Amino acid sequence: MIREGIKTMLSNLGNPYRMEEIDTPVDDLEKHINKLHPTLIMINPVLIPKMVTLPRDSESDCNPLFIGLITENASIQTKSKFDILLNLDGDRNELFKTMEKVMQLLGKTQNETDNNTLSERELSILKLVALGNTNNEIAERLFISTHTVMTHRKNITRKLGIKTVSGLTVYAILNQHIKMEEIQASE
Repeated sequence: MIREGIKTMLSNLGNPYRMEEIDTPVDDLEKHINKLHPTLIMINPVLIPKMVTLPRDSESDCNPLFIGLITENASIQTKSKFDILLNLDGDRNELFKTMEKVMQLLGKTQNETDNNTLSERELSILKLVALGNTNNEIAERLFISTHTVMTHRKNITRKLGIKTVSGLTVYAILNQHIKMEEIQASE
């Protein structure tokens, strides 16, 4: 029920997301972080009885926000492990304000402070689009869902103001993201 409520809150904030549930010991969490590269991780500490520390690696490309799904009676020690606390006993407005704060922080952690700046993932998708790949082909190649590809393409279009594949291709060439030879080789 909590998970569904969080999904609904995220969709009401108007931001695309992909949520995966992982039933794993905290010891294996680092493996999953390195594999999935999440931007945020929500943990209910009640479900992890012996949670000692959360895997944080300042040298890693992936440093997700850790959100603690806590109740009013959570200990200070438990609360201190998380970047943000989502109080499950709070009212709806408090939950929405916290989730809006999370979304603002995510924008900053994804190095997208400038609306025209494409993330690394968006650049890789731009290149594949410019080379004539379909959404399904891109999804298979990058091991992501087609929905995620479409979300990235919408973000690329919004940031660049370019709506056509030919326009994106010209942009990619002019900004040296791909070379003419690559396009000719892909035909």
